[in-house]
Amino acid sequence: MRVYNGLILAVLFLSVCVTGYTDQKQDVIDAVDQAVSILEEKGEAGLEEVGAIRFDDGNYVFVNDLEANTLMHIKPHLIGKNLVALKDDTGKRFFAEFTKMVQTGETEKGGVTYYNGSGWVDYRWPKPDEKEFSEKETYVKGCLMGDKNVYVGAGFYK
Repeated sequence: MRVYNGLILAVLFLSVCVTGYTDQKQDVIDAVDQAVSILEEKGEAGLEEVGAIRFDDGNYVFVNDLEANTLMHIKPHLIGKNLVALKDDTGKRFFAEFTKMVQTGETEKGGVTYYNGSGWVDYRWPKPDEKEFSEKETYVKGCLMGDKNVYVGAGFYK
């Protein structure tokens, strides 16, 4: 009977963990989708509104063009910077991976063809105020901001 009760508790614990992870991923997707909608409707004028989006205790979204130039970020010193060469501690160029992910889908709007792919990219990055690298997962989605192809991203530490 003890083994059976322990098994039930283990299954319940895993269920809660998976549900929390799924909810966290959905929060990220919802925030990115909200930002995409704003940019598609308002163009570049929507960047400030997108910059105010927060979810899950202060998480944020960012906007880059397809060359990995930062157009909007919670850290103002990154705006205007090109991050394509930025690597994690394993050598993964995750901003280059973001662009590749966005380029997995293509559509047309108003005679303009643009990339609208979306998906998750895993990499390692230090948590705020820490030096050690941690697992991080970021969701990116391409969209049209005015006539410019950009992507929106947001992530969380695992």
